[in-house]
Amino acid sequence: MIRTNLLKFLDFVEIRTKLATFIPFLVALAYVFYTTGTINLISSFIYILAALFLDMAVTAINNHLNKREENKEPHYSFRKSLTIIIVMLTISAGIGLYLVYLHGLAILLAGMFCFLIGITYTFGPAPISKSCYGELLSGFVVGTVVMFIVVSINDPAFQPLGLALNFQEMRLVLDIDLMRIFSFVIITLPAAFGGANIMLANNICDEEEDRALRYTLVHNIGRKNALYLFACLYYGTYLSIVVSSLLGWIPIWCIFTLVTLFPVQKNINRFFKKQTKHETFALSVNNYVLILLSLAASMLVGYFI
Repeated sequence: MIRTNLLKFLDFVEIRTKLATFIPFLVALAYVFYTTGTINLISSFIYILAALFLDMAVTAINNHLNKREENKEPHYSFRKSLTIIIVMLTISAGIGLYLVYLHGLAILLAGMFCFLIGITYTFGPAPISKSCYGELLSGFVVGTVVMFIVVSINDPAFQPLGLALNFQEMRLVLDIDLMRIFSFVIITLPAAFGGANIMLANNICDEEEDRALRYTLVHNIGRKNALYLFACLYYGTYLSIVVSSLLGWIPIWCIFTLVTLFPVQKNINRFFKKQTKHETFALSVNNYVLILLSLAASMLVGYFI
């Protein structure tokens, strides 16, 4: 009975898909280790718990609403689903606030943005997942914002977004290092583009089914252009790695990540020939893992060499 309930819950939150939560986390840790030589293990563990509970809550909301929309039997009743979702969101928010207490207001802003995008991704009058902005926002959150939080809690000197609150004068001071923000965004593009491509591949595969229910980017630009965009995002990923390496923002050894272009191009070609959820969607996940783990490994090589 316990095993059955556990498996049901794990299917409800799609635990098998949570790899996307960990991969940018690992890249960010590798970047921090390259730049500082240390990692805050406690804060990193606390963060990954908060991120995991938020990711599971978002997936649960998505699953429950999709089941009702498609007139299929949901995993749980509305009341039970709502209770599970609220509990997970509360745990994530509580853990996140503890990180804010430890590391400052910039974490609060980033965390609030993640919560906003996560909840409105499938919930509300105009869910992000049904819009043409889904790939852009999901990629930005999964890549850039996640890595911003991880780097911030591990490196006190990393403060491209400085916030100071003066209670006596009731003033909030914002200090933005534009060059640091720009360089960090370029560094995080592989994670952002890779995450966006996972959603893009999903929407390409589901184009016909989604036509009546969603107004996605694929619906706007057409399948052919969506496939070209799919390929271009990978090429943009490699370009960002080359630029970041040559400018010294990441180790020059990261150039060797370019060797993954060969299997990635092979997967792109396969996806161009056939776009199905069961056969080729996983290629986008494979590319994501291959590129980012290679990038993380090359950063570690840069530190030790």
